[in-house]
Amino acid sequence: MLSEKAIIKIMTIKTSTSFTQKALDSFWSDKLSSDQKITGLPNVLPKNIFERLIGETNLRSTVSGCGINTSYDAAVKQCEAKVAAIVAECQHNNTKYSDNEFNLDDMEYCIRPLTVTESDTVIGGERTKLRSSKKSMTTRTVNTRTGTTKLTATKVREPACAKRINEIFDAPRFFTGHEPHLQDIRQGSEVDCWFLSSLGCLAVDEAHPQLINKLCPKRARNEKIGVYGFVFYRDGEWVSEIVDDKLYLTNPDYDDCDDDRRSVWDRSHGRLDPEASRADYKKTFQTGSDALFFGSCADPNETWVPLMEKAFAKIHGDYDSICGGWPGEGVEDLTGGVTTEFITADILDKDSFWTEGLLKVGKDFIFNASTRDYNHPDPDQLGRQGIEDDHAYSVLRAVEYYGNRLCLVKNPWGETEWNGPWSDGSKEWTPEALHILNHKFGNEGIFWMPYEDFLNRYDEIWRTRIFHCDWFNWHVAQHWTTVNVPWSGDYNETSFHFDIPVPTTAVIVLSQLDARYFGGLTGQHTYHLSFHLHVPGQNSHVVRGYSSGDRSATTEIFLEADAYEVFLQITGYRDDTLPKIEDVVRYNWLDRRDKLIQIGLKHDMAYLKGVVQEDIQKKDKRTSLTTPVTLTTPSTFTPPTTPPSTPAPPIPKDAADMTKDSWNASCVVGLKIYTNHTIALIGLGKAADAVKVEISPDLAKKDHGIQFESFIRKEMTSNLDSDLKIHFDETDLWPAAKFITKISSTPTSLRTADKCWCTKIN
Repeated sequence: MLSEKAIIKIMTIKTSTSFTQKALDSFWSDKLSSDQKITGLPNVLPKNIFERLIGETNLRSTVSGCGINTSYDAAVKQCEAKVAAIVAECQHNNTKYSDNEFNLDDMEYCIRPLTVTESDTVIGGERTKLRSSKKSMTTRTVNTRTGTTKLTATKVREPACAKRINEIFDAPRFFTGHEPHLQDIRQGSEVDCWFLSSLGCLAVDEAHPQLINKLCPKRARNEKIGVYGFVFYRDGEWVSEIVDDKLYLTNPDYDDCDDDRRSVWDRSHGRLDPEASRADYKKTFQTGSDALFFGSCADPNETWVPLMEKAFAKIHGDYDSICGGWPGEGVEDLTGGVTTEFITADILDKDSFWTEGLLKVGKDFIFNASTRDYNHPDPDQLGRQGIEDDHAYSVLRAVEYYGNRLCLVKNPWGETEWNGPWSDGSKEWTPEALHILNHKFGNEGIFWMPYEDFLNRYDEIWRTRIFHCDWFNWHVAQHWTTVNVPWSGDYNETSFHFDIPVPTTAVIVLSQLDARYFGGLTGQHTYHLSFHLHVPGQNSHVVRGYSSGDRSATTEIFLEADAYEVFLQITGYRDDTLPKIEDVVRYNWLDRRDKLIQIGLKHDMAYLKGVVQEDIQKKDKRTSLTTPVTLTTPSTFTPPTTPPSTPAPPIPKDAADMTKDSWNASCVVGLKIYTNHTIALIGLGKAADAVKVEISPDLAKKDHGIQFESFIRKEMTSNLDSDLKIHFDETDLWPAAKFITKISSTPTSLRTADKCWCTKIN
């Protein structure tokens, strides 16, 4: 029998536990109480201003199956039209083109991103100031991410001034009489080796030089007027950008030079005529490719590299926005390909990786490689043999030479090479090898190395599938939406489904928006993507899609004709040391109005992709293929977290400051399905049960499809709660590509096809 003292003790413990549980319940209720569906778009700019700036915008949350080049052709056409209009206006006004949207004389606008700090930039504990002046000779500190880790802070000077191409080059040419070549590319003071290494992969003469030419259409530039058009790949579609011919220089004008260079120059040239001294100064410090602050071409008069880098910086907002990145994502931005990341230590079959991967470089795939941070500045230390740390490299070729597996690699710096086996001057080289491998010794940053050493020296390899060789056989379908992201990282309540009408190789990509386009307005949340591919009704998954870089999760697989479901797992992270979007807007709306409008417009336009269907049409009585539905996850999945059903107790006063910011994360995601020789039909929600209804070819042909249309109308009338999808035989693919669509309950005139079958969705 318990004593009174013991009973009191037990009651005290129970009471204490109850208070603890209430506090925990209060905490979780407050933090995770938001269960509202995302139905609105996050607008940085006021709605009336945004609508006035964009006019009528065609929502692109869903793209039906189309040719791989459809978006590219549209972007090129738009780019050429913009350039033609600019050329006509400049000829009329007798002026060269000046890009008022990206005026390099305003360095604060063109270099510095939105921030909540003062006009000084504080990175890595150092403060630097960037002025809107041609005289800026200050320094800045940048962090970049090229490989597995972030680089430590690196101090570089700001550009001194901006000048037009005809003021910099003696005989400027966009391409100097040859196709773009990997040896053209040199990295400047911008920390964008990830981008330039990606560019280098595209500029291999022996492979496909047209990959570079596709980015800068010939009819989208006028060197005399000083206008240049480029196209890049962003969030599932190609986009265009126009720039003028101003470029940043490292050294200031003679009259603006107020440091030691001026006094040293004047002392050493004191006997010259003052005008001759000025001319010599310009020739020495402000002429040719070596005078440029950012990237340049190796040829002293070639201009395509710095102009493309400028366009890439402008379309992202500023030069700072392209500091640091994943090499594979750079190739995606330049080709529209799909990247898969490989950790070299995790490669299971290195022989297969060589034969099925690297030997196809420049054909089916493009490769980059990156190193980790060794925390040591000397590339010849720690057994690295000339390989830089935390740096991105281009993989140009892979060959087998008398039993030796060799990789040709390029350092975008244009110097510092591998000095191990098969390096320049090593004992392995013979006159025959130099001839067969077409190699010359020289410190241009291009070197051969054995495959085994390649795997040992590089920590990550980025393989990008490109679709240029047989682009006419590849098609893409995509669908974007906005989803709530649970704190627990569970599988999401929103899923995608798609149908494959015939067996095909499929490349499946789950992507989020490229936040690099609206730097400063990304908020405190970041997201990690993955997915499972399932056949409806089966618990075991067909394949998983793993994350590659920051934007996407991908997989490539051969699929049989069937219906499939994609279950999303989006893990959110919040860093409360980062500025909130509302704080950035509040801090910049007066002092940096133009910059806020520029980046805010990019942000709001991007989020239009994730428009939730209920925002653009009222719910119908029937369940639409494009309406999100709550799915029942397979038993092998963790069910989504739900808030407590009972009211939470009051929050203790001493915990009020802990619960002021609840978890309320949402993410715009898109599913892209690339298929060969067929078209995928994609939608949101759980895949519906299908009943196949055969239609004979004769019925489809007869009377130009009149009876076929009549049959469809009859089916729709008798099945008002159903949708119909039309599938076509692969032998009649091109008419089908124009015809595949979701048919409404009152279909308009339908086109016919030679062979088809109809699926009724219950």
